[in-house]
Amino acid sequence: MTGYTGYTVNAEFDKSDPANKLHILATPNGCFTASFSNRGLTIVDLAARAPSEPQFHNVNLAFESGEYYRREDNPYFGAFIGRVANRIQDGKFKLDGTSYQIAQTNFGHSLHGGKHGYDKVVFRDPQVLPAPSETSSVKLKFTYVSKHLEEGFPGELLIAVKYWIEDAPGGGALYLEYEATLLGPENVDHAIVNLTNHSYFNIGDKPTIEDTELTLTTNSSLEVTDTFVPTGNIVPHPLVPPDLSTIKLGPDEPDIDHAFVFPGADISVLDTRSLPLQVMASAYHPNTKLHLIGETTEPCFQLYTGKYTNVDGLYGPRSGFCLESSRYIDAVNKEEWKGMVTIGKNQTYGSLTKYSLYY
Repeated sequence: MTGYTGYTVNAEFDKSDPANKLHILATPNGCFTASFSNRGLTIVDLAARAPSEPQFHNVNLAFESGEYYRREDNPYFGAFIGRVANRIQDGKFKLDGTSYQIAQTNFGHSLHGGKHGYDKVVFRDPQVLPAPSETSSVKLKFTYVSKHLEEGFPGELLIAVKYWIEDAPGGGALYLEYEATLLGPENVDHAIVNLTNHSYFNIGDKPTIEDTELTLTTNSSLEVTDTFVPTGNIVPHPLVPPDLSTIKLGPDEPDIDHAFVFPGADISVLDTRSLPLQVMASAYHPNTKLHLIGETTEPCFQLYTGKYTNVDGLYGPRSGFCLESSRYIDAVNKEEWKGMVTIGKNQTYGSLTKYSLYY
């Protein structure tokens, strides 16, 4: 794939599957790069370098080659998550009068699309679209037809995912754009969808996220049961200061695995891409001097500080933290939230998320 400025392909990324390549984007300023695999549209590298330094610093937890992503203990590193991100209570929901039971994979609930979610799909090579501007890479557009009753979910969906990066002072930014449309079958009027990315970030210089300074823009969170499904209440999170002052992450605390919501967000919007980006959180590490900012058009995001990460011999608890933009968790089972994840014929689900990394 030569001739496309800022885009190269590593066809040797996965010795076990030649269809699983590594697609590499670089910004014109030469200070930022990101790479993605066909399997799970997984973000492998998200890296920046100071203009005066030759070495890139990859802040995204990853494996060295494509084969390793098939490990049973892979905690969704960098993966594209769907058809429904996060949890569906008891793996059950009702749509258009029909009850559905899907795989129960976590505390009796369905998690991240079931046993074979989009994180395990090998997507075809992308369509290469022109760069949006002189300071951007080309766009990579991946598509996938998710069949009716795949993992038990009703409706055939056309999924489109676009990745591109752009210059920023001292680094760059990655954009993730998601789109879904309902194709069929004719007797299915609605489907449910909630898409996210499950990257784990470590912007420091230690095996854990300790000493990272994290600032959230909201402390409103979805109250959950002891098995992490929402009760339906929105409450202030006890570990996030009401004044939203900066939290310093330690080796063990604070332990957070909750969905935060933007107060006042319009949860009736199915395609949020026309809405302004809102900052989920910003992070800084005093040792590396790296900054990470997550922004999204979505009404909600999950902050997970990695307590359960355990990749034998490679990564332990709190190796990285996640900022997963999404719709409300288990929205399909809450009547007042259901519309934000329910897509009908001639409707489009869409979202946009941005991660900026810079010195």
